[in-house]
Amino acid sequence: MGGLDMPFLFTILSHHSEPGDPELMSWLIDTVKHLVGGDSTLALLVIFILILTVPLGIVAAYKLFF
Repeated sequence: MGGLDMPFLFTILSHHSEPGDPELMSWLIDTVKHLVGGDSTLALLVIFILILTVPLGIVAAYKLFF
């Protein structure tokens, strides 16, 4: 087949216009809110810290082990 590959077409169809999966983000926020007692500000702070911890952990592991 010339031109386009079929897997390319399927990747376009499986993505959505939002930068993140809205259902996953809703579930994540609700779960963190439940864990911290319902405070929205604290839940967002916990999510923010988790988001920062992942790349910092990767960089730290790279510096320590490679």
